[in-house]
Amino acid sequence: MSLVRQAFAWLKPRAVRLRAVALDPRARSETMTRLRFGTRVHQDLSVSAPNRYPRLFASSAGLLADRPAGRILSFGCAAGEEVLSLRDYFPHATLVGAEINPVLLARCRRLAPDPNRTFIASTPDNIAAHGPYDAIFAMAVFTRRPHEVEARGFREISRHYPFALFARDLRFLASQVAPGGLLIVEHALYRVEDALAWTALAEAFRPVEGAGDWLAKGPRFGPDGRIIEPQPRIARIFRRGGV
Repeated sequence: MSLVRQAFAWLKPRAVRLRAVALDPRARSETMTRLRFGTRVHQDLSVSAPNRYPRLFASSAGLLADRPAGRILSFGCAAGEEVLSLRDYFPHATLVGAEINPVLLARCRRLAPDPNRTFIASTPDNIAAHGPYDAIFAMAVFTRRPHEVEARGFREISRHYPFALFARDLRFLASQVAPGGLLIVEHALYRVEDALAWTALAEAFRPVEGAGDWLAKGPRFGPDGRIIEPQPRIARIFRRGGV
């Protein structure tokens, strides 16, 4: 890639971002959240949509059929789209949505009431206070501007999105899963297994075979930040041992 093309690839998403910040209140809230919370922020773009992951939602509901009134966390729930979608798959569960962006959290709290649903500011203390959870969904959270990563052909991301940030919060979420519960992670730039390796949680979690294990969507990177080649088949649903 020529220097001119490299410069254009670097400049284009930033120009688009600046325009969005100027015109879009949601984009401004994302920028302010990043400035306010720093390394607590993973994905700094809050793109979401209803029923975005039907295969993973349906598989998880089937795996938890014996826990119809379980407790479920949507980590990084944006404006609540995922939490509303999960209600269709878990009609009797207690749903908890955790969001770090104060503007989006306020939008969540303005949704039509549901007596078995709550939205919380995404801090470790708040999340722990509402757990443990029979399922934790972290969907398109453990990433950072993945379209830019692909467009610019990143081969190494340790400065763009350090593995340590991913591992820190992934391990915390894993610690909040109840025995026999599920940890579901999609669109992460790193692999769950790598974050849990060499920790006390490594032996506690196992991938659920035949449910969510297919080719990665987009590149994946190792703990050293270097791209994994060829593009790996990854697990997305993990069950914690015990009952």
